[in-house]
Amino acid sequence: MARGTRYHVVSKIAHGGMAEIFLALQQGEQGFQKPVVLKRILPSLAADPKFVRMFVDEAHIASTLNHSNLVQVLDLGRSGSQYFLVLEFVDGWSLEQVRRRALQAKLKLPTPLALGIVGALCRGLAYVHTRERNGKPLGIIHRDVTPQNVLISQHGEVKLADFGIAKAVGKSEKSATGIIKGKFAYMSPEQSQAKPLDARSDLFSVGTVLYLLTTGRKPFDGPTDADVINQVRRARPAKPSAIAKDMNPDVERLINRALRADPGKRWQSAEQMADRIDAILVKLGQPSGPAPLKRWLETLSERDGAKPPAPVPAADSERSIAVDLGSSDLELEEVPESAIEEEEPDTRFELTANNAPTRAVPPATVATKALRPARAAADANAPSAVKRFKRWARRMTIRAVLILVPVGAAFYFGWPHVPAWARQPVENLVRRLTAPPGAEQDPH
Repeated sequence: MARGTRYHVVSKIAHGGMAEIFLALQQGEQGFQKPVVLKRILPSLAADPKFVRMFVDEAHIASTLNHSNLVQVLDLGRSGSQYFLVLEFVDGWSLEQVRRRALQAKLKLPTPLALGIVGALCRGLAYVHTRERNGKPLGIIHRDVTPQNVLISQHGEVKLADFGIAKAVGKSEKSATGIIKGKFAYMSPEQSQAKPLDARSDLFSVGTVLYLLTTGRKPFDGPTDADVINQVRRARPAKPSAIAKDMNPDVERLINRALRADPGKRWQSAEQMADRIDAILVKLGQPSGPAPLKRWLETLSERDGAKPPAPVPAADSERSIAVDLGSSDLELEEVPESAIEEEEPDTRFELTANNAPTRAVPPATVATKALRPARAAADANAPSAVKRFKRWARRMTIRAVLILVPVGAAFYFGWPHVPAWARQPVENLVRRLTAPPGAEQDPH
């Protein structure tokens, strides 16, 4: 980044768990202006070098990526103690916003368009998953493929955003062991259990998104996070065709394979899944891609009147911007790696509900607290040894009854018809066994 790159912040777009998103204008010589998005690490986290390093990691990972289905990271800079990512501006909405708007407007998203959106995600992920550096795989996994992180421009372009919790081999700041990040309903079973992940975890999340788009329901949902986590771990959602009666059988098989609990039984690569989506689209013979999606978005906008954020200069920025950032005009400087101070390796800031750091605690404690809801969910539903034995005994009793009742009935009704020479030895044996002790036995 050239020293002194200036940005005029127009408005605040969103507020997340780790960062805030602002719409801004990059300013240059002779009145040059370009709309961009600034992503600022929350002030409450900026004081923690661990979080700052994680934020910088996102920039280093994402800056190596250049694909039409990914939101481009343009730069990383700092203004005072504030750290910013400069991102490509997408003049549209998130997939979640589009989905909710369509639901309110009672406008169904056609299956070919849903497949086109998910196919674009798969193409972007195929690029990400296969990235290499010096001949070695980077091992990038997005880990947060959700409708909120899928952006759709008003021209029908589909882009995957936010590698804020991406996990890449060799990243400078590793996530604490056991800490679960991401949105529970879109996690893979292995991610919900904090197990090692590979690219197939992202494909499970893609399948979850497609299930939602084609049925209107999440495959894993419940009143509490614990309920959702347990459903994700079992990975036994209702059949899509049971919810959407017009579900295409090929699409249902595509979804079912993506949502297998065993990664070995899922689609093995994003490219493989994308190729299958393309084959289904050819078979359907209906239009898909940016142009049809653009026309559908125009129909949706006609119904609800919603417009994307305008990338035009504003006479006055929102008043809250100057309060939040200190000024609506920012000059970002390059962030040298040495500027991020190392923290003692045996401590980590404990976070309160509002992300404010309180006191330093060991990493193991942070990991344990992060996993506590998931473990509580598993413990609440895991049967004890006594319960397991009772279930086994009940099953064995039912099986025995089902076998003995027909056998006993056949013996009872069939015995009178057995020849005398065959009955005599059995009757003698029964007579001896039932005779009182000391009673004389009839030898004949």
